[in-house]
Amino acid sequence: MNSLWPVMAGMAPCLLALYYGQWQARGLRARCVQLQAALAAQRDTEMRLDFIAHHDSLTGLPNRLQLQLQLEHGIAYARRHDSLLAVLFVDIDHFKTINDTLGHDAGDQVLVQFAQRLRQCVREVDTVARQGGDEFIVLLTELHNGADAQQVAEKIMRTIAEPFTINDAPLEVAASIGVAVYPDDDEDIEALIEKADLAMYAAKQRGKGASQRFLPSMQAKAYSRLILEAALRHALEHNEFILTYQPRLDLKAQQITGVKALLRWQHPELGVVMPLDFLPVLEQSALILPVGAWVMSTAVAQVRRWQEQGHALTVAVHLSARQFFNKDIVQTLASILDKAGVAGNCIELEIAEAMLIDKSQHVEDILQQFKRLGVRIAISDFGTGYASLGYLRRFAVDVVKIDKTFVDDLSRDEAMVRSIIEAAHAQNMQVIAAGVETGAQLAQLSAMGCDEVFGFYISAAVSPEELEALLAVRQQRVALLTS
Repeated sequence: MNSLWPVMAGMAPCLLALYYGQWQARGLRARCVQLQAALAAQRDTEMRLDFIAHHDSLTGLPNRLQLQLQLEHGIAYARRHDSLLAVLFVDIDHFKTINDTLGHDAGDQVLVQFAQRLRQCVREVDTVARQGGDEFIVLLTELHNGADAQQVAEKIMRTIAEPFTINDAPLEVAASIGVAVYPDDDEDIEALIEKADLAMYAAKQRGKGASQRFLPSMQAKAYSRLILEAALRHALEHNEFILTYQPRLDLKAQQITGVKALLRWQHPELGVVMPLDFLPVLEQSALILPVGAWVMSTAVAQVRRWQEQGHALTVAVHLSARQFFNKDIVQTLASILDKAGVAGNCIELEIAEAMLIDKSQHVEDILQQFKRLGVRIAISDFGTGYASLGYLRRFAVDVVKIDKTFVDDLSRDEAMVRSIIEAAHAQNMQVIAAGVETGAQLAQLSAMGCDEVFGFYISAAVSPEELEALLAVRQQRVALLTS
């Protein structure tokens, strides 16, 4: 034992060195593992930040920045391989209505599902990006002809047409699509997107769920629209709008008991500009809200003046879809009525028949709010859409307005008009016929039991002063007949 001690004593420093070296190695390996984990975490963070920088947080689609990169790569590829590239500008129709009706959470659900369906319609080499709001861009690469892009657009419309499921309930959604092709329509990236955008707006003109390929004439129309919109803004600021009033004749009383308010533009150089020349642009722009408020305020003030003169007239005012679905519309009218001291039953609000079909639950809620003000509700252009009189009953509609197209050819449409009148009366609704231009039409409608009519045979739209003169003449006639 004693003889081994010197050997073991000599080995101790070696063992200590060995253990120390192993300890250092373990420490180094631990540091390496920590460093690798830190680097991996940093890479993950950088990748997440890069994803966030290049993708939309809600849908996970590429955003504008990433789309720009994809466009540049796509155009470079198209140049090298002499192929085509298409930009599809996709916009959800009436998305604001969805947000206003069902809430922003439901709107987000629509956006997410919409993005998923767009992805299903394209190939791996293509790109679907969210441009912002309810706008999306689809980038199609490696195309052989422009017709390929149109086929994809049609596929998207068919896919979107299938009902969405929002909050466990079905919801119909539609989209408008504009198509622009590189290099046929333009070789500049920004110009290509702009032209696809113009084509999308042209598609919206055709109605819900339509697509349109860019045409050079669209640029001229867009430029004209911008000029006209600027002129309309100037008209509002400089009090160039006026209201005229078309009399409505009560067929039983043979008296003018109401009028339809019609907007005109008193242009300083062109004279009176009729609605067909500016109303479509006005209704598509945000200007319709202040102009619409001016129309309501002016019409209500005129009712007050006529009341002071002893004329009890109901004034009908048309509301566009954009006005009707504006969240402040009911409060705006309530304030106008209160300020003028006019009862709600002196005002009749016209809305298009098609608006009842779209998001009916929200329509019903708004109409009930109007009814609480005492306002009468009229459905214009009845018979041109899909609403039935039974369907109208749930909305507490007061008046049905038969479209002029039926009045123009009463010999052919007599059965239709008669059935509308009878069914409306059975549900305590009044019936007004539009566009009466002959004595024969007036007599026929009177025989059918129509309540009121208006049109050129009765009178064209006139100024308040001309209407007052017309009322005075009719009162004199009645006085002569009864004396």
